[in-house]
Amino acid sequence: MIAQVNQSIDKWALILYLLTLFGLFFHFLGNIFTGRFKDRFILGNHKKVTKEVYLLPPVRLMHWVHLVSILFLILTGFFIRYKLFEPFLELWKRHHYCFMILILVNLIARFIYAFLGKTKSYKDFAIGIKDILNTPQVILYYLFLRDHYEHVAKYASLQKLTYNMFWILLIGQGMTGVAILAPEACLGWLHMSIETSVLWMRAVHTGITWFYILATTIHVYLSFMEGYPLLKLILLNIEPEVIEE
Repeated sequence: MIAQVNQSIDKWALILYLLTLFGLFFHFLGNIFTGRFKDRFILGNHKKVTKEVYLLPPVRLMHWVHLVSILFLILTGFFIRYKLFEPFLELWKRHHYCFMILILVNLIARFIYAFLGKTKSYKDFAIGIKDILNTPQVILYYLFLRDHYEHVAKYASLQKLTYNMFWILLIGQGMTGVAILAPEACLGWLHMSIETSVLWMRAVHTGITWFYILATTIHVYLSFMEGYPLLKLILLNIEPEVIEE
């Protein structure tokens, strides 16, 4: 059974990814037809960058490390899974393990900075009652049924949910990766064969990988459409005009 699950994960995830791309394409058309694209990218009326949403250099650096690590982990992971460029398989594995360590160290550094850094940014990711009550407005805005939504925090509720899922699933991804790497040491307590346990770990590992592919694609698209000045700051280090409120 689990062998069949492993075989079907990529197929259904790929279908979901293609549907996501179609959805983003039609959402882009919605931005054009509603005038949002013209207002922002032709008239230049992008959302203003306030001191609250401005990202300091340490956060931008850690964002870059996370992005590069995610991309290389996905790439080398698929090379290993499907034995692509098989003569370099051991090289892909070494690179995969190196980026695994890098992204986990970066996660620890981000947690430390969130609690001890200048802005104490851990508060930005907490989901409260105001965020929950504000969620319908956010959804209606992205469905083009509202022109705007009330900003009750630095990040909208759906952003907070996604960002929290990123670090939670990243820990899960690391745990399943280590279990695949050393199954005898990590999976011996399960009441099934090592081979079956590894297949289950691979299924979870692959599923989380596809979550990151989907979420990162949506994140990049929305960052471009909704926060272009901040995107340029993160990717190109182009400083935006920062206003007080």
